[in-house]
Amino acid sequence: MGSFGVVIPPESATIIAFIVVGYFILITAFGTYFARFSSNINDFFYSGQRFSWWIPAASMVATGIGSYSYLKYSQQGYETGMSSTLTYLNDWFIVPFFMFGWLPIVYYSRVKSIPEYFERRFNKTARYIAVTIILTYMFYYIGYNLFTIGVAVEGMFGLNPLYTVPVIAFILGAYVTFGGQTAVIFTDLFQGIMLYIAGGTAIFLGIYALGGFGDWWGYLPVSHRLPFVHLTEDPKFNTSGLFWGEALAGSIAFTFMNQGFLMRYLTIKSMNDARKANIFNLLVTLPLSAIIVGAVGWIAKSLIVKQEVLGGPLAGYNFVEIEDTFHTFIIVAWETLKQNSILFGFIIAALTAALMSTIDTLINACAAIGIYDIYKPLIKPDADDKHYLMAARWASGISTVIGLLLVIWFAKQKGSLMSIHYKGIMVIIPAIVTTIFLGAFWKRFNAKAACISMIAGSAITLLTVGFPDWITPLSDFVLGPSNGKYIYFRALFGMVATGLIGVIVTLFTEPADEAHTRGLTADTLDDAMITYKGGGLPNHKLGEKVKGLQVSIDESLTGLQVSVTELVRKAMQAEEGDIVYLSDDRWWLGGLRSEHLRLGPCHEGSDTEVKVSSNTFKAAHLLEGKTALVEKII
Repeated sequence: MGSFGVVIPPESATIIAFIVVGYFILITAFGTYFARFSSNINDFFYSGQRFSWWIPAASMVATGIGSYSYLKYSQQGYETGMSSTLTYLNDWFIVPFFMFGWLPIVYYSRVKSIPEYFERRFNKTARYIAVTIILTYMFYYIGYNLFTIGVAVEGMFGLNPLYTVPVIAFILGAYVTFGGQTAVIFTDLFQGIMLYIAGGTAIFLGIYALGGFGDWWGYLPVSHRLPFVHLTEDPKFNTSGLFWGEALAGSIAFTFMNQGFLMRYLTIKSMNDARKANIFNLLVTLPLSAIIVGAVGWIAKSLIVKQEVLGGPLAGYNFVEIEDTFHTFIIVAWETLKQNSILFGFIIAALTAALMSTIDTLINACAAIGIYDIYKPLIKPDADDKHYLMAARWASGISTVIGLLLVIWFAKQKGSLMSIHYKGIMVIIPAIVTTIFLGAFWKRFNAKAACISMIAGSAITLLTVGFPDWITPLSDFVLGPSNGKYIYFRALFGMVATGLIGVIVTLFTEPADEAHTRGLTADTLDDAMITYKGGGLPNHKLGEKVKGLQVSIDESLTGLQVSVTELVRKAMQAEEGDIVYLSDDRWWLGGLRSEHLRLGPCHEGSDTEVKVSSNTFKAAHLLEGKTALVEKII
């Protein structure tokens, strides 16, 4: 037994390393392939907004599970049991606000970044305050993910993360830098499948080692079976603290201000499909993910208890000892797999996938803010798409390097992976998520209140690190050492402080100008739809998808126009000038070969024919001889 609780023989380590490196090469090649679909800056960041709901939704599996998830939640599952699932299952209360408020605001207003929303809703000052906070948040997450994969590598091979992480980061940045959002989505789609297969394998073999579900449940302590264990007693992971820290601030932050998460929704072809993706994420992705990342911790607890009852190791297995709970997942997987190097290599490849699939999203999001909020408006406002595409790739590389440098800071922190995560996040996010919420759902909220709220709210939250007693009135009902509960309740305190400041300043100043609310608040969504359509009232009539159409070239069509017959137009319930979606007919492509077009005058040819210009045919990545479908969007 080594200092990390597991010893991997040199020959096994070689096999595992070979599998992981091979996986890296496979994913890099897979992601780089999709660079061909990034012909302009909109493709690079938003994939031309062309995908059916199921591709981004499935890829969110990998976005939501980071390398830290396996380590952090297995550790918490081992220490506190089923309550570790709450971090994935506490998003329900914000879904209506997101699905019917924030998401359509961002989608229909065509903002390219969250900071851009701040300028349009408030002013330029608010935009750059938001840029500072959001980039800090995302760089923190990139650094944290790189740090946790370093922890995993150290646990297996005893290698210093400061040497291994730079190599991993270099490979990781390659396909993101060249492939853009489309590469990120399709690699995450593949990696999400890998994550579930690998996590499911580890769980199944762990249950098998225990003797079945009956033994697993029987040896699991009662306190570990309950979802609301340690409601107010354990400040290191209590249910009430977790809700106020993770659900109220963490989930709102991930949903409302995480640029990478929102960019997934902005790649989807329509608002209806985006809502489908959100429902799928809530009802399928999050519950399954909670089990995948936490169950090995529950298995570990039963395994340790059963060993104690038996007075020795399980039949056919080595004695399992967990000295460092950071490595619960690694230790249990290695031993329950009976030290099978190939299977364990596959599991570790999945751990690597979790790292890559979270960071690639964050890197791409940081680059989007770097281009749309800094480089384009402040440095090079009039360059062409080719220039911005190259700048975006540079921005991706720079974002990777900054995250890499933060690993040095993370390596010096003490405490559980959960507490290290929260120490920074719960200071960064409260002020901006509160401001976003007030801006989206309160029309009177103005620019002065937004700027003061973000600055003062952030400053007050940061000051609680030095003066934690300020938080006591909100956390006094939690028992135990104060340092634990303050980590969780700092976010609630910051949100309350920011909200009070915002409300007071708003009530004592002039209401927001109507120009700064039209289409940018939940009660002005009709205006947002008009903006999205580019003029003209939105068409909400329900129509059909028309499939099996032959695509022909008509150079008389100007811009991104499409022409169908009168019969097809009526089937779609569309009018000239409406936005329609033209796509390759093969559903399993998920919209990879497609384009949003404006419906032009009807043609008098065959009802099975749809006409576009050659430039449009190329922009949609359509193929000769393949049939297409058309549907009205708005």
